[in-house]
Amino acid sequence: MLLPYASDFVPKHRPYVTLMLMLIMCVLSLLVTENNRLHLAWAGSQLLYQYGITPNKFQPITLFTYTFFHDGYGHLLGNCFYLWVFGTGVEAAVGRLRYALLFLLGSMVGGLLQWLVCATMLNNESNAIVGASAGCAALVGLFAVRYYRSRLNFVGIPFRPHVVAVVGLFLAWEIGNALYFLLNGATANGIANWAHIGGFVFGLGVAYLLKLDTQGRSAYLAGDAERAMSASQPGTAIKRWELLLSREPNNTLAMKELAKAWSLLGDTEQASLWFLQAIQVNLQQGRREQAALACGEMFASGIRETEHKGKNLFLSAQQLFTLGSTLEDIEQFEQAAEVLRYVMTQFPNVPEAEPALVKVIQLYIERLNRHDEARVFLHLFHQRYPHSQWSGLVDVFRKKMDS
Repeated sequence: MLLPYASDFVPKHRPYVTLMLMLIMCVLSLLVTENNRLHLAWAGSQLLYQYGITPNKFQPITLFTYTFFHDGYGHLLGNCFYLWVFGTGVEAAVGRLRYALLFLLGSMVGGLLQWLVCATMLNNESNAIVGASAGCAALVGLFAVRYYRSRLNFVGIPFRPHVVAVVGLFLAWEIGNALYFLLNGATANGIANWAHIGGFVFGLGVAYLLKLDTQGRSAYLAGDAERAMSASQPGTAIKRWELLLSREPNNTLAMKELAKAWSLLGDTEQASLWFLQAIQVNLQQGRREQAALACGEMFASGIRETEHKGKNLFLSAQQLFTLGSTLEDIEQFEQAAEVLRYVMTQFPNVPEAEPALVKVIQLYIERLNRHDEARVFLHLFHQRYPHSQWSGLVDVFRKKMDS
């Protein structure tokens, strides 16, 4: 068996479900292979026939249990390799709960197909069918659709074959073996080829139903754009982000990154357009923190155009004050001060101007240690608002600075 041990996918989070599945399989397989030494009540073969799929005595529950038992350490090790390489990527792509469900369903579909073939066309076949191969085959199908650019590392192979080529060879090999041994009235030396085929076809079909191909294309476009930015090629990055937005019009990350690329090219009009669009879409979707971060990045890029008449996009003083306050809440103090300072200088007559000035003074004194600028704004505060309700609070800030 060819054993894969790595792919281009590197998990960012610990794949708990994959590790749990591997642990369960190892423990149960240990019961089978070490039963005599451990003096267990059942013989290993009895466990396999009790919990595996047997063509001459079908029990529905075994469609669930058979996948966790293995006949020997080699069988277990091979499936663990496949589960680790392909499962971690699928777990990250579809989420833990859905991943566990798809693995079990793939195992059940593959096991059912293998039982049907053995029970109807191989009446002399009585061996118990066990192993996670069908579930792993389902993961191969899901992985190949989502990570279609990936290359794989195999034990003993000096090059890294493309996942699509591997999948093609895998499917051709399984179908060829299944048909050959079926015509000869037996299974392939105990290998459940039909289970592999059933699991793989299930995984492939579900991958397209879940639109993992679209998810993959979007992720690869974003990765291409990020690499172009790292290589100081904003023009190339812009093409990638624009293509991604044509597929996903509400992708605010793409909007924000597109704005940064235009900013690097010196086109502040286009940069402000995409920053404003990212902020507005985030606000419409209730993602205030994300909107605030986009606003902070816009100001950090030196862009102060908060209105784009051609696209009817603008940020009101009230929105800017909210975004600046949110940046303060998430401890982006430098950007918060810039946004709030813009509010109190560009909109001096709106109700938000006074609290914006108070917040700027507080940030300069307590968070940013910019005391010289704080003194200028203290003077401006007393000049603008001699009878302010916040005068006492501002005096506390001043005393802190002078102490």
